Amino acid sequence: MDKMSGSSLYNYILRTFKRTDKETEVYEAITDTLVDMCERFGFEDTKVEAYTTSGITALGDYKIDLPDDFGRLLGDVRWSDQDDSYVLQRLSKREFHEMFPDPYGDDPIDGEPTHYCVFGKQILLGPVPDDVTYEYQIDYSTFPAGEITSTSSDVLFTDVARECIRYGTLYRLFEQMEKFDLSGYHKQKYEEELGQFVSRETGNIRSMFSMRQVDF
Repeated sequence: MDKMSGSSLYNYILRTFKRTDKETEVYEAITDTLVDMCERFGFEDTKVEAYTTSGITALGDYKIDLPDDFGRLLGDVRWSDQDDSYVLQRLSKREFHEMFPDPYGDDPIDGEPTHYCVFGKQILLGPVPDDVTYEYQIDYSTFPAGEITSTSSDVLFTDVARECIRYGTLYRLFEQMEKFDLSGYHKQKYEEELGQFVSRETGNIRSMFSMRQVDF
């Protein structure tokens, strides 16, 4: 089955929900459901293997902007100079500034990066890179980059888990309407469907591992 468009998914949900005066709320609940699913588990459909040199464009720069659809890192950042490569060690923001106290100053510690931290939708590298041609491999899972609307195409998970999305959307809508019996029923069905989806994905990961590759 192909992925559904935003309008097709909306019509699919309205076969149960019926209310045509709640279009905005329906699309908001769809978006919230997809974000919740992405937060719960790193599904294969959300995994990206990315390589970038574009984040470091000038000597002295040590920050790489994360993509708009970034959800969470999968593993650690890998550094490469096209000959050698290694995994960078992850630090908390506090540990990063203790080890690299003045990366934005006049005389920062520079060299081949060995550590990183994630802060403010950016990856901070330490030491400050001494070459702008270094590459950084960043494997991550995505979150929806924007709200689902009637013009959205290929809505995430609708080819493999549209019932799960429907139940998750309905439980949120009925909760807003204070129809708690209906909300509770659909939430239970959502959790059951989501558990089955996670179980299928876990089995697939064990037997075969793949990522799509992008540059950003």
